[in-house]
Amino acid sequence: MTLNSKAEVVAKLRPAIAMVEDVSLPRPGDRKIGDSIVGTAFVADVRGYLLTAKHVVRGLRAKDLELRTTYSAQEKDGYAMRHLSISAIYLHPFDDVAVLATKISIPPARAILPRATGDALVGSDVLLMGYAVGTDLVFCDDVLGAGSAKSYSPVAFTGMICARIPDDGRQLELLAYDCTTFAGNSGAPVVSIETGQIIALHLRGFENHVGYGIPIDRCMQFVETVAEVHEGQKVRQREARTARRLSR
Repeated sequence: MTLNSKAEVVAKLRPAIAMVEDVSLPRPGDRKIGDSIVGTAFVADVRGYLLTAKHVVRGLRAKDLELRTTYSAQEKDGYAMRHLSISAIYLHPFDDVAVLATKISIPPARAILPRATGDALVGSDVLLMGYAVGTDLVFCDDVLGAGSAKSYSPVAFTGMICARIPDDGRQLELLAYDCTTFAGNSGAPVVSIETGQIIALHLRGFENHVGYGIPIDRCMQFVETVAEVHEGQKVRQREARTARRLSR
């Protein structure tokens, strides 16, 4: 058994978190980073795959999305808002899960925490980290004043697992946790503070203080399926480009 402080979990998780923005709709004036947050994503595979909730990206095309990691993976590089271009969106046929394929590989420093549901027991402490919509709520405009200096950082919330659904020995479908959640948190990782493992993908909340997440094991099965298809497509595309060059 490994015991972790909340600060340790946040520090390790932070580089893996990405802001998901819908940039398909025109906005009056100059659009700023963070104006169009629709959800959160996190690194699932360093080959360039991130997980989010399907409802976050449903109806959108890859070119409609901007994906940004808030923090540099290297401490010496300081604060950064790195843009990750999306090449494809893959929607799970049944579950509220989506995989975003980026055009580049992702530094391993952005995927430090292991991913396994394990024995996610009722009463276990968890931490959820994602982006929250609304500057007045998240960044305290009421206190600091409208237009105050802000950094669009993922926000961490803690709670505990309050239910396993179902709880009668059948395959685990959902975890419920008494954790603060806001719009924009959909797609965020849920982490066991005790083990330091990502155990669920956050789907939605109820009245801002109860969250529901799908076990990460099921999500990672979909990631592997997507990666097999997408990596094969990349190989075929490279071969086609090589053949065109040789034919000139």
